[in-house]
Amino acid sequence: MRDSNKERVSDTVSRISLEIPVEGITFEDFLDLIGEQGSLLSCIILVAPFLLPVSFPGSSLPFGLAILLINVGIILKRHPFIPKTIMDYRISQSNILKILNGMSRVLKALDKFTKPRLTALADRPLIDYVSSTVMILSSFLLMLPLPVPLTDFLPAYSILFLALGSIERDGYLILAGYSMATITVIYFILIIILGLSGIKAVLAFLGINT
Repeated sequence: MRDSNKERVSDTVSRISLEIPVEGITFEDFLDLIGEQGSLLSCIILVAPFLLPVSFPGSSLPFGLAILLINVGIILKRHPFIPKTIMDYRISQSNILKILNGMSRVLKALDKFTKPRLTALADRPLIDYVSSTVMILSSFLLMLPLPVPLTDFLPAYSILFLALGSIERDGYLILAGYSMATITVIYFILIIILGLSGIKAVLAFLGINT
């Protein structure tokens, strides 16, 4: 059963949004703001631009690399080394609030379904390593500069489900993250096999706007 005193991730994100300074914030300051609330929460926030109908050109490389390095740090049990160019990456207050407020809405929708369950899976240390490894793979795919629909969306949801499932001790959500990662890998393989035009033709046939 959920601890009634434990703050939901959606509430944490909403609270952080109230602390963003008017002049915007660098990635380094943003990590300091999150502080002890955890690396996985950082990953959840960093994938937000790829889950929402907002666009920040060039963000997939710094955000994806940051997620990758954070998870390397989790596996090695040390503070991740993130290059200075990424730590100095500044986001305006309006853009970061779009990210945080949008992410909060996504998380509140997931609150209805997310709870501690299948905890025998969620609480295993080995699963933490596996999940971080899968998030490293997903973040690498997220960084690839491919002009193909869904190449940001699919790996981003894999990262979201795995990070949120680990925080909320929801084994079903972790399994959903593995499933999404599998779909993502298959999709990227199809891109290699079919090429851009082939993928767009398949998506058009399925009624997905490209």
